[in-house]
Amino acid sequence: MTTRTKMKKRSINKNSSSIEIEDKDKTLKKVVTHTTSTKRKLYTWHEIPDWQKDNEYIHGGYVKETNSFTECINSLFYIHNETVNIYSHLIPGLISLGLVTIDKYCVPKFNTTTMTDYLFIDLFFVGAFACLTMSSTFHCLKSHSPGVAKFGNKLDYLGIVVLISTSMVSILYYGFYDNSFMFYLFSGITLMFGTACAIVSLDEKFRAREWRAYRAAMFVMFGLSAFLPIGAGLIYYGSHETWTRVQLKWIILEGLFYIFGAFLYGGRLPEKYCPGHYDIWGHSHQIFHVLVVVAALCHLMGLIESYRYVHTYMIPLMMQA
Repeated sequence: MTTRTKMKKRSINKNSSSIEIEDKDKTLKKVVTHTTSTKRKLYTWHEIPDWQKDNEYIHGGYVKETNSFTECINSLFYIHNETVNIYSHLIPGLISLGLVTIDKYCVPKFNTTTMTDYLFIDLFFVGAFACLTMSSTFHCLKSHSPGVAKFGNKLDYLGIVVLISTSMVSILYYGFYDNSFMFYLFSGITLMFGTACAIVSLDEKFRAREWRAYRAAMFVMFGLSAFLPIGAGLIYYGSHETWTRVQLKWIILEGLFYIFGAFLYGGRLPEKYCPGHYDIWGHSHQIFHVLVVVAALCHLMGLIESYRYVHTYMIPLMMQA
């Protein structure tokens, strides 16, 4: 073998080795880049900006401030600490909207059923849709920026007001089916409190820190206003009739689920006692979301049973009179 041939072979080997090293470097860079980008979708409590910090017992799984609606939407397709909050309300919210379109097939039908019945039952479905989808939208977009998160939080509160208002008016229709005065009176009180709560939820002046106690008091009064028609019913119809008309067992159960969920949410339970263990699954906000849906289902059961009672007992009795 000549010296020139040997030198050529060495050159080829050297070039070959150089190409292999470059290829390995490129592959390694791709792996590192891919791994880094996958990991950096989620951040810890100490890495997110102060405006995103709400629950110090949730240590990780955060989607950091994105300033991009596209990135917020993309977060729907991977797991983070808001995933359960989003889907636990988005799915039942869309189901509620779907039920409006097929109400004639899913609501028991009687010979005396009218479009007004569908209207008041659909009123509840629309309220549930509005509340649940506003909530899921807020939790999806809250990582965008402080401004978007603040606006989304307003919508979240507005959704709660809408659900409470539509729930109460729908059940009042059947509770006072034979007494239009009481129905309009208590529906008016409900809408009055609902409007006031909507204003304090949306208006910047009332959202200031010094108004916090007044906002809380307004929502408490709104919730307690539900006892007014119940009290009137007890006086006017008696305990047994009132219990049956508005299906109080379901309404009480609904209230217990709401209160228990709010208690867990306010107390940061269970994550308070095991910080970092419930970052992705099972923290208080998620449990609260699930219990809100369960409470709404209880209300639906009560509403359907009240509707059934009116058409199987009250209307036939009224027709005989």
